[in-house]
Amino acid sequence: MRVTVLVTGLVLSLAACGEEKPSAGSASAAASAKPSAAAPTSAKKPDAMPPVTVDEMGPFINGQRAVMKEAGGPEKLKKIVAELPINGKEVELAVLKKAKLSDVTAVVRELGLAGAPTVKVKADSRGDLPKELVVTPQNKLAGAPAGCSVVAFITGKFETDVWSISGGVAKKHVKGFAGPDLSNAGESLKKELKKCDSKQAFFTADDGLDWEIAHLAGGAIRVNDEDKKIESLVLLDEAPVPGRAVKLAQ
Repeated sequence: MRVTVLVTGLVLSLAACGEEKPSAGSASAAASAKPSAAAPTSAKKPDAMPPVTVDEMGPFINGQRAVMKEAGGPEKLKKIVAELPINGKEVELAVLKKAKLSDVTAVVRELGLAGAPTVKVKADSRGDLPKELVVTPQNKLAGAPAGCSVVAFITGKFETDVWSISGGVAKKHVKGFAGPDLSNAGESLKKELKKCDSKQAFFTADDGLDWEIAHLAGGAIRVNDEDKKIESLVLLDEAPVPGRAVKLAQ
């Protein structure tokens, strides 16, 4: 009996010595090598329109980020937008504070190329201006606009220029106490809009500014269009030169 117990104990001891328990390091490596179901490598193509936003880091659409200043950023944005179920309908775009104008312009341009006729841009703005602007992507223009069509542009120095798209002397309004002087600029817009039968108006701001400044220019056109004749408020792809004819290459 004693011999049997000793032999059994020896067998169990050898079996235990032969087993290798995984170390913490090897277990961790195996876990990291295994793909996680909770973190897909790419977003699923949506059936319904997901939130379309731009914040201070850039476009964020359908759970995907496109950083426009990085290599491949513009291409990634184009791919993300191409997968959206636009179906020829207006798209809502939420623009958060400190979002760059260049990023918003890029999103509006790509939405237009993907089939959106207009984009409803929602952003914080001054209390006397609309918080929503329905803008037309420049690439959705059909034909050349009337030469007298109004352009509103805010420079990097917060000066507001108003002139006709075919060129001419720009009415310049210097910076106010807290930013662009929209009071005097508004008077110029009223006069220019009244004397032109165009149903289109154009706006933007210096490329280095935040969207909220360009939103002021577009909002000023809307509130000073007393006859409500403007049907298409076009966001320009590039900053124009005040007083010169605006190039509208698509």
